[in-house]
Amino acid sequence: MTFAIQRLAPEDYDEAYALWERTPGMHLHSLNNTYGGISSIIENNPFTCFKAIDEGGHLIATALGATDGRKGYLYHVAVDESHRGQGIGSALIKRVLDTLKARGITTIGLFVAKNYPPAKEFWLKQHFKERHDVEYLDIDL
Repeated sequence: MTFAIQRLAPEDYDEAYALWERTPGMHLHSLNNTYGGISSIIENNPFTCFKAIDEGGHLIATALGATDGRKGYLYHVAVDESHRGQGIGSALIKRVLDTLKARGITTIGLFVAKNYPPAKEFWLKQHFKERHDVEYLDIDL
């Protein structure tokens, strides 16, 4: 299967959101995943947000990279179920990590849903390490 990696644009939101809705463990309602929220990530990180498309130009995967200038983060890494196991997710992750590294970022973090163990297994296979020294807290404003 052939695929191409391209920059993700705000105009891709509807197709990307549909992918995220069908991807287990995404927790779309726990953060600002509106068009405005996702557009803000893309606009503030235009060189680190990517999509994969198939031969027909359909969006089949996403990986959003972001940075605060000190540390990088991965968000919304998802591959359409019918295209998994072909290295698409790994290729997107590599693109994000390489781009962040070229910008001087040397540590990348991500959030994994506790109620979906296959996600954690995937990230451990990608050489991410579990941290036991921090807990995540947040507040809705």
